[in-house]
Amino acid sequence: MSVKAAHQYVALVQCGVDSSRVIWILLVVLTVLGGFTAVRIAANDRKKLPSGGTPKALPAGDSLRERGVNDVRVDDIVTIDQQDYLCEGVINYDEDGHRWIGARCVDDKIVKWLIVGLERTGSHTMRLLEQDEETKVTGYPPEAIVVGELRYALDKRGTATCELRGDTGGLGDLKRDRPEGHVERCRWWLYSAPGDDTLLVEQWGSDYRVLRGKKVSEGLIELMQAS
Repeated sequence: MSVKAAHQYVALVQCGVDSSRVIWILLVVLTVLGGFTAVRIAANDRKKLPSGGTPKALPAGDSLRERGVNDVRVDDIVTIDQQDYLCEGVINYDEDGHRWIGARCVDDKIVKWLIVGLERTGSHTMRLLEQDEETKVTGYPPEAIVVGELRYALDKRGTATCELRGDTGGLGDLKRDRPEGHVERCRWWLYSAPGDDTLLVEQWGSDYRVLRGKKVSEGLIELMQAS
């Protein structure tokens, strides 16, 4: 209570005014004044704060997008049946707008090719293949290829433009030290056998290579993206 208010209080008491009532009125007045002052201070502080402007969005980048096996890239880790492989090279196939991918997955001396999405219809069918050095194709591939007790029948064929990334190994008579992103043409023949057995013949330049293996389910293969 200020000195002036105290003098007024004494004067009121001397005049016979109810002291308890006067104190209650003074407390109400002080509370109202204090609240008004606090509101003004808070309003002034808000005016001093810098404008936030437009909220900043997270940077849009490819590293934030989780990729699937159908978008495997060089240096990704591909887990096949609980065994880890390093993706050392990738072939991006394009045939009149239809795209699929071939990933060269390596674990020490074991090399597997993961082919995803070759079919134009349906979901992304996956094939896990290995290069068959013993089955030779020296001319135009036949309608059927017999390997051991399996007979592979020609299913479909075509020609694709291919972008080569990383180490794709020896592709026929093409040079191994190709520049990154080098583009080549590839003719291909896809064969099928009873069950999940499958065979793929590719022509690179004047040479042919045979990849043989099985169709696999998505649950068998997992992808860990490279940083």
